[in-house]
Amino acid sequence: MKRMIKLNKKGFTLIELLVVIAIIGILASIVLVSLNDARNKGYDTQVKSDIAQIRNGMEICYDNNNGTYVGCTTAAALGITNLTPPACSSDNTNGYVGVAATSIGVTASTYAIHADLCAGAFDWCLDSTGTAKATAAAVGDNASVCP
Repeated sequence: MKRMIKLNKKGFTLIELLVVIAIIGILASIVLVSLNDARNKGYDTQVKSDIAQIRNGMEICYDNNNGTYVGCTTAAALGITNLTPPACSSDNTNGYVGVAATSIGVTASTYAIHADLCAGAFDWCLDSTGTAKATAAAVGDNASVCP
């Protein structure tokens, strides 16, 4: 009668541990890239929402000024406060609205508001004609319509 030898194999070999660690590392890097993209999309949603709020203020100011946008270039005139593009936007230091019209071009009957988006090389532009779109073309600081 032959004797069967039982090997009690306990634990993992070094190769098995390294393979598991490599797989976990690959999965973690995929998750981190996805989270960064989701964060930038969230920031872009903030930019779009802020610009829509500025548009609402512009329309109220237009009505209050007897059909003209002149005088509607400051946050106080629009009745809005604390709207700043996120840090990932290159317009973070300029803001959306300024007395010097750095991010908002205004004439008596038209306006255009824009800010850089975080998830790509685009500006989000909104103007008095109702156009709201991402644009790869540069929007001038004194533009009155989106390109």
